[in-house]
Amino acid sequence: MRAAPRRAIIILLWLVAAAVSAESAAKFDELLDELRPFEGRPVSAIELDGNRVTRPYIIYRELETAVGQPLRLTALLADLQRLHNLDIFSSVRLRARVDGDAVALTIQMREIPYAIPYISYDVTDQDGWSFGPALKSVNMMGRDVFVAGYALFGGTTTYLLDFTAPWIAANHLSVELDLNRIERDNVLDEFGETAFEFTPRVGSYIGNAGRASLLFSYMQIESDEPGHTLSLSNRDQLVRLGGSLGFDTRDSWGDPHRGWLNEIELIRTGGPLQGEGDFWTSHLDLRRFQPLGNQTVAVAGLLCLQSSKGGSTLPEYEDYHLGGSNSIRGYRVGELGRSLHGRNQLLLTAEYRGQLIPSREYVILGLAGDLGLSWALFADSGIAWNEAEEFDGSRFKTGVGLGLRVLMPAVDMTRLDIGVGEEGDLVFHFAVFSKMSAQRFRRR
Repeated sequence: MRAAPRRAIIILLWLVAAAVSAESAAKFDELLDELRPFEGRPVSAIELDGNRVTRPYIIYRELETAVGQPLRLTALLADLQRLHNLDIFSSVRLRARVDGDAVALTIQMREIPYAIPYISYDVTDQDGWSFGPALKSVNMMGRDVFVAGYALFGGTTTYLLDFTAPWIAANHLSVELDLNRIERDNVLDEFGETAFEFTPRVGSYIGNAGRASLLFSYMQIESDEPGHTLSLSNRDQLVRLGGSLGFDTRDSWGDPHRGWLNEIELIRTGGPLQGEGDFWTSHLDLRRFQPLGNQTVAVAGLLCLQSSKGGSTLPEYEDYHLGGSNSIRGYRVGELGRSLHGRNQLLLTAEYRGQLIPSREYVILGLAGDLGLSWALFADSGIAWNEAEEFDGSRFKTGVGLGLRVLMPAVDMTRLDIGVGEEGDLVFHFAVFSKMSAQRFRRR
């Protein structure tokens, strides 16, 4: 790496770290101080205030604290965090009052709009910007059901319908459906691509932290010219069946400060199923969020392996091309991705995160939402390969940098990163979703 850009990045990292004071835990401490005298008393009532749309059972089923049981502060704070994780409230607060020898609790909440039309956007390193009309409901019928539909135009022409019901029965039995059609120029594989995907998924908790899911997927990929699909008709049909096991102990889903998020996934494409292709895909996704004072250290590793018979039944558009905001920042995927690609990949990420503006509630024209702004120092490293001899330390690429994250309800985050690769060039990255989530996407 060139000395001058390296020094510039190091100076910027120190300036950011020095400019951000440690975020005070005053509000958290105030809540503990207010409730501590009530710990151990029986709970006589749990009342709700502010749920105009949300059904009461949606809230009560998240609570471990129960009427008639002694109040335990650790359990109560975990209850409040689970309500925040629903991502349907802009704020959740608690009041306590003496009720004889017991304590009565009131949970105050303000809902974000349960359905709203808006102008949506998407941006990837491969395809650029796309904009279009969208309609989203984060709390359809007051049941914490997420439904989104949009049409985007620009870098891609995209039509999407997304449905998620996170808890319909038993221990968080969930149903998800992703239905989309995308038209784009696949610049890395050099053909015009039209993709249609239909993927339903069923999931469940195992205890409190265990996760399990099964998926079925049908994908159709059409090329505008011959030589890019397995089928001579220039149209592949990929039928998939898979499952996953996971472990999730994050304290917050939107902006984790502590905990694990791990998953192993195995998917079979073709073979005894219908359609083109005959290969296995496995994902090992490990993420750790470790508190360091009021900041967070996040480390992650993603290993993706794909096997096929002689490599001839794995389509080229299923290769991994590295570089860009969602794999190795500090490189452009259109440049690095042409030389560093293969059917397997290993990505390593480390981030040191802190808050610039803590996530807080804003109410404009009667519409409520919670917004926050955070910073991150990061380092990415990775490799892609086909044959075992290509997995060599000299082929790893590494980038470092810093970035800003805008934390928003129902859309995770928007990221602006500045990265530097080993050649010393500054590269700006703009993306949606956290890097650790987006690196699982096929389109980057």
